[in-house]
Amino acid sequence: MNKDIDRKGDLKPLALFLSGGALFSMHFGASSMVWPMSWGKESGTSLMPAFCGVFITALLLVVFGYIALARSGRTYTVLAEKLGGKRFGLYFACLTILVNGPFYVIPRMSAAAWDSVVQAFGLGAAGRLPLIVFTLIFYAISYALLVSPGKVMDRISSVLFPLLISIVAAVIIKGLARPLGEIGPKTYESSAPAYGFTAGYATGEVLCAMIFGAVILNSLREKGIEDGRLTGNMVRVGFAGVGLLTLTHFCHMVIGAHAASVFPALNYTALYTAVATALFGRTGGLFFCAALYVAALTTSIGMTSGCAEFFAEASCGRFSYRQWALAITLLSVLFGSLGLAGILSWLGPILDGVYPPVIIMVLYYSLVRDTDDPALRAGGRAAFYTAFAFGMADMIWKYLLKFGALPGLCRAYEKLWLAPLSLAWIPCCAAVFVLAFIAVRRKKRPAP
Repeated sequence: MNKDIDRKGDLKPLALFLSGGALFSMHFGASSMVWPMSWGKESGTSLMPAFCGVFITALLLVVFGYIALARSGRTYTVLAEKLGGKRFGLYFACLTILVNGPFYVIPRMSAAAWDSVVQAFGLGAAGRLPLIVFTLIFYAISYALLVSPGKVMDRISSVLFPLLISIVAAVIIKGLARPLGEIGPKTYESSAPAYGFTAGYATGEVLCAMIFGAVILNSLREKGIEDGRLTGNMVRVGFAGVGLLTLTHFCHMVIGAHAASVFPALNYTALYTAVATALFGRTGGLFFCAALYVAALTTSIGMTSGCAEFFAEASCGRFSYRQWALAITLLSVLFGSLGLAGILSWLGPILDGVYPPVIIMVLYYSLVRDTDDPALRAGGRAAFYTAFAFGMADMIWKYLLKFGALPGLCRAYEKLWLAPLSLAWIPCCAAVFVLAFIAVRRKKRPAP
């Protein structure tokens, strides 16, 4: 008898918790662990409205992503091709997988882990060679743990997840029990919900969900879940993992809000290291390094496995899963050697650019009941294209601001409604969806 499955063919509570914990670990990663504390620090007394914005883009939409995959029974690539068209959909899927894989998110894992080591041990003048050596060791361990895709989730849940959750729980419990300081006002001019909404982009969680879906399905099949029960169990695992993620995000934001008066000049890795040190003494830095390393490693494993699955399928078996996993790992070593500051500075706007169309796709497949209805699909495709266009425009705008180029064009773009908040795509997508839907419905209406 299978110890992980009940009589109905569903995961038992313990197996569900461990699978949800593994999913939480992969999503938690280096960025989701470090950034919420800085969001809380910057939001101060506006923490709750900011968290509402973060909840939408970094948490709720992740659940919608798993619902979309489960309802459709298709892969991320197929969903992109059905909504965006065969050629453009495949192009967009490849672009997002590259951004969310070896060109940005995966290298960010080792870079963030290295930054925690530098902050905790005061290695500011260590040079680039130690970073390269650390990166090589990090991805060698990652590759060793992911060469068998069906067992990735089990390895994470049985070995890495208990260590991660224990360290994070210690920081959260003591940080909430003994606040470090007083909460001050928010430090940004924009509204707190808008700040949280766009800040949630940085985690890349929705993109991660579309990739992790294949890893979850492999794990569920490995446990013996039959095809007829896969959808329900996938959604349950998604709710369990995101539930844990919601709790840790909120707690870290509260701790960060109290740390603002104590560490006003620190953010991200430096802030978390300082908070851990303040809570636990010098060993706090070591706790942080260990927790961040585990979080980064679990995300690297999950992302590399999902990306390798994608490219193995896209290449029609021309290259195997292991070959793609090795190639992605080598690219991650290359870009990870740039360091966290370089990765975030040069490639961050690209993630912001591809996020809006992914949100449209997730909402369409999770909320629309009949996704094959011609009018609804026309509206969804129009919104998808519009979101992509605005995402690319927003990306270009941010790079122009970075280099101080074409200030007149930047000012013109900023005159669009919600453009300074990077949210101009929302009303425009809603408008084109309605217009395209009405146009197709009128065309199909029989003549009197």
